[in-house]
Amino acid sequence: MQKKWRLGLAGMLVGLLFISACIETMLIGMGATGAIGAYKWMEGTMEKDYPRGMPETFRAALAACKDLGLKISSQQYSLTDSRIEAVQPPDTTVKIQLLARPNQITTVKVRFGLMGNQDASAYFHRRIMHHLGLAAAD
Repeated sequence: MQKKWRLGLAGMLVGLLFISACIETMLIGMGATGAIGAYKWMEGTMEKDYPRGMPETFRAALAACKDLGLKISSQQYSLTDSRIEAVQPPDTTVKIQLLARPNQITTVKVRFGLMGNQDASAYFHRRIMHHLGLAAAD
């Protein structure tokens, strides 16, 4: 009787383990799906995915730099990973990285200064959206 009870308890624990792993995986997947298109703020860098290819998004990022009065100090373009370094007067460095993703999605990461500036980064992303025709002008 006690052996049967232990086997039942062990089976129930194993079942709970599998169910909890499935629920966790499902919740993580739902969170990732909900985050597409949203801003992500990580360690001073703000990133956002855009439903456009690298060439169009790179041009929009350059136009956003012009809108903000950033002086571009260097730019490197490739179809998979592009970078722009600029200076916001008087002396704030701005680093922009564009990463190509599957299905014509481009991730843009921007960082203003050493610690990051959330407001300036969000405004930069809004200017990119404007130039891509995804939102009204600010």
